[in-house]
Amino acid sequence: MNMTTKFARLAGAASLAFAAMALSAPAQADDEEISYGAVELKDLERGKETLSADRGYIFMQGPVRLTGMFFKTPNAEDLAEYEAEWREALEKEQEKYPRQLERWEERVERARRTGDDRGLEKPEEPTEENFSIGSIEMRHWLVIGPQYVFDKGDRPSGEDYYEYLHAVEPGEYTYYGPVFYAGNAFVGSCYCMGSVKFEVKAGEITSIGDMMLERWAGNDAMRQASAFWEEDGERVVEPIDYTVPAVLHELPVVEADFRAAGKMNNHFQARVLRLPPMSGVLRYDRDTVIDVKQEIAMAEAQAQAEAAARAKAEAEAAAAAAAEVPEPVEAAQADSEVSPEA
Repeated sequence: MNMTTKFARLAGAASLAFAAMALSAPAQADDEEISYGAVELKDLERGKETLSADRGYIFMQGPVRLTGMFFKTPNAEDLAEYEAEWREALEKEQEKYPRQLERWEERVERARRTGDDRGLEKPEEPTEENFSIGSIEMRHWLVIGPQYVFDKGDRPSGEDYYEYLHAVEPGEYTYYGPVFYAGNAFVGSCYCMGSVKFEVKAGEITSIGDMMLERWAGNDAMRQASAFWEEDGERVVEPIDYTVPAVLHELPVVEADFRAAGKMNNHFQARVLRLPPMSGVLRYDRDTVIDVKQEIAMAEAQAQAEAAARAKAEAEAAAAAAAEVPEPVEAAQADSEVSPEA
């Protein structure tokens, strides 16, 4: 099954499920000033929505409806807010514990008299080591698609197109995989064993193009990604198409600078896969994720350091050699040593 067919089936199954879902709905206010969510062309044309320099944007497109989940890497502000909430919740639970312990002791005493020892598990005292308010990653995820397209239609080639634009909080985003919400469960595949991440800056539209179709990966790369891959003898490898419609060039448009992302937790109990190797970005050594860009940067840095060390050694050797050459005898001194004629 090729990726276009796969997404067509996923989108068909998900379209009804997303009808009541707010995760990718049109922009909703996180506060009084800035809102995040799906942006639609019709709302831009009617003036109901404007592109803002305070928000970042993720753009994606393809010949079928697409859906993808992304996680935002928590920044310092997110971490501080999470820790403050965690500490406040911990303090409240610690305040409740003495009374919980008293009730447990009362049940133990009653059980001693009656022989009814049901529900006698001692409550655990909440501490910094065992108390949790849930994973911080679960507070910073979003789904783009399959509904709320920015625009759709037919290309001159006759191929359908579906475009998506999502206003997001600026930051680093990791592609979690083609996961969508169906009824009361998440369905799809988690790229928990390897994926990519990219930066989204305020006031810019970051295009991931049709990356989610994985047309850039050949059969060998697809086999490395999934044991479920069905060989596609007619598979044509194509580069990612980052094209963004002219109407969106009101803001700077940049291609996503993909970097390898490490392993992730399977928060939604989805099928576990990994993104196919991406040339110059992502590769695998068995089950180890390799950041190719970092690998290249480290090799270049090492080469530069070695070159600098060689240059320093050569300069020091040249200086030492120059110091060993005897100083020339002064002409005046030579003349004084010649005997005068009689």
